[in-house]
Formats: sequence, C-alpha cells, structure tokens
Amino acid sequence: MDYFHDENHVTDPYLTMTLNLDLTQARSEYENSYKAVEGASFQAYLVWNLSRALQKEWTFSTRNIDGTWYLFNNLPIFTPIAVGGDLRFKDVIIENSTELSWIEFAQAYRNEINNKNARLEILPQKVWALCPFIGNLPNMNFTSFQVHRNRLKTGRPLFYFGQRAQTADSLFVPLSISIDHANADPFVLDRLISSFQSYLCNTIH
Repeated sequence: MDYFHDENHVTDPYLTMTLNLDLTQARSEYENSYKAVEGASFQAYLVWNLSRALQKEWTFSTRNIDGTWYLFNNLPIFTPIAVGGDLRFKDVIIENSTELSWIEFAQAYRNEINNKNARLEILPQKVWALCPFIGNLPNMNFTSFQVHRNRLKTGRPLFYFGQRAQTADSLFVPLSISIDHANADPFVLDRLISSFQSYLCNTIH
C-alpha cells in the first residue's frame, strides 16, 4: 500500500516486534539429520530455512524501486558476520540461497565465514537495500531490538537472531523482525513464521 510510503502520512512504514522463537524441535531435527554435513552450523540451518520461507511467502519478495513495486525471485541474502577487531563485522552475501541444497548452502556459508578478506559494502546501496537482512547476535539476550532502516524504502524485511536460551528441555531464541507495512503485515508474518517452523522441523522439505 503506497499510503505507508507517503511521508505526508507515515514517517516510518516499518513494524518491529521481537518473538521468542521455540527451536526445540528444530534443534533436534538439525542434530539428527543435518549436523553431519561438512561445514554445517545451526545458525546456517536457521538462515537457510528462513530464506526458503521468505521465498514461499511471496509478498516478502516484493520490492519498491523508485515508486514501483516488483516481484523478485530468489533475492540474495545479506547476513553480517562478526569478525572482531577494528572491523567488527564483515558483509556476507549468499547468492541463489533458495535453490541451494542443504549441503551446498552449509558449505557456501562456511566458506564466507572462513574467508579472510573481510569487507564492508560489497554491493552498491541500491542493490544491498533489496536483499533480505538476516543478522545474528549470539551473545545478546535481548527482549526487544530495533534495527536502523535505510533511507531507501524498498520493502525488504530485516531479522536479527539473539542469544539462544536453554530452559529445561526447551530451546528458545529471541528473533527481532522488522517488516514494511506497505507490503507486509502481522497476518502474512504469521504465515511466514509458520512456514519457517515447518521447514526447520522437516515437515515441508
């Protein structure tokens, strides 16, 4: 809806919320069926399945470019990786993520982590602003987290995973989500989370 990109009416079109996501069954599925793959990590498993859920729920693949909405197929995934030192983070772009098998994705993700050529701003701003943003703050146990937004209002979603917490026999993670109300809302977000959980738990692979 163009109304939410009209600054005469709305200064910030993004809705932000933090969910406490239950990963108990997902972790079990990962340990039993996916962990043995070379280069595998549970965070890679989360990113792989979230990218697939974003592709399945098509509204999250729409982007606004210069006032016109477009539907994209298989956008690159942007995920910043903590490297420490003066740089702190490096930019990682995973191409063709929804077409990669788990073996291919796990290796691509691991290769990017191990890449010594840490860099920022790999892509031009107008391209970077189209990519779904999936970050990870494994040492931060937040209950609410809001990501700053680009001045380009493209409609891309932004996600940040926090520190996982084990409670009795359950595993949870805070997940900060920012969605543009011009192309998404809590109703379609609920479908996205349902698809994400289904992929994680191997019910719709």
